[in-house]
Amino acid sequence: MDYFLIHGDQKDAYLTIGTDNGFGVFWADQGLKALMNIVDKDPEKLTKVQIKNEHNHIMSISEFLKKIDKLKVRMK
Repeated sequence: MDYFLIHGDQKDAYLTIGTDNGFGVFWADQGLKALMNIVDKDPEKLTKVQIKNEHNHIMSISEFLKKIDKLKVRMK
């Protein structure tokens, strides 16, 4: 399952957060770095971003983090 970081003002532009390969590994991409950057340096912007999966299901940041919590996170 692929996950995407979308800024609320730019619905057509997105960054790929990463992919859950279904085998216990989450392959992180540039969007995960961007999300962590927002959390660390500019948390008030968290209200302006959305996370969607490849089926266009929107989830909160906490829902997304719970989904990948038990997975091994690796960088591509």
